[in-house]
Amino acid sequence: MNRFLNLLLALTGAALMACSSNAPAPSAEREPAALSPGLASRRVWRADDPLLKRGDLTVWKLKDLAQAKDFETLERLFNNGVSLDRLPVGYAAGTGARVLGMPTEAGLTLIDNLTGLNWRGKIFFESKDPKSSHGLNRIRRIMNGDRVPIVPMAAFTTRLLPRHELVPEATSNLVILNYTNPLTLPYWQERVLTKIQVYDIMVAVPGKYGPVYVGKTWLGSYNENGEFRAFNPGELIAWYFLDFNQGALDEQMSRHWDDSPEDPIDYRSKR
Repeated sequence: MNRFLNLLLALTGAALMACSSNAPAPSAEREPAALSPGLASRRVWRADDPLLKRGDLTVWKLKDLAQAKDFETLERLFNNGVSLDRLPVGYAAGTGARVLGMPTEAGLTLIDNLTGLNWRGKIFFESKDPKSSHGLNRIRRIMNGDRVPIVPMAAFTTRLLPRHELVPEATSNLVILNYTNPLTLPYWQERVLTKIQVYDIMVAVPGKYGPVYVGKTWLGSYNENGEFRAFNPGELIAWYFLDFNQGALDEQMSRHWDDSPEDPIDYRSKR
């Protein structure tokens, strides 16, 4: 296990030296319906507002945009989100796409496996404060194996903020995820997160089942106060996408799931 962890750290370190900040050309495909004008004019929305359930945007279509390197459309979505009145709660179906380059095919396979195939979304806990809470990621316990459980791990704290210096172009409020202390149990994925430190920011946009979140991940470091500093604020390590609506969870189970069991957790325990 230590050899594997050291390999992962070495590969990621090499990637930081090799990655380029040049943005690929955008796709010429029609922009998603979530970009329709008028929605951003309302200042704050309830997550269950029926007007936020529109178009055909899902986390799987967003992943397709990222894999097609249509980052211009993703940026427009991110910068023109809708402000919600509280943090999301419960299980979220999730997809992600690596942006950070890797110098070897083995490194690409490893990082794609960690950020894609074995990651199924996140869990946000209920909280007495609607703008501050905590959560966990839904991750396969080990990388390979039939029917290996998806377990809750890689803890984060989360807040709803009006703005953030990493995304000055965003016009809506946003959700930040801080991984200062990701450890729950001695999972190797959590050990990696203590060495390779990341930070997430996401915004809500209208989607097929209701609000869907478009998220960005940066690589950097936390100081002793838990404050994050990105190594390169203009360069992402990944895009990710979350949908907490029941329709998205149903689609995930019926069309995008294998035979892996999932260890359940009660997210309704307020703190």
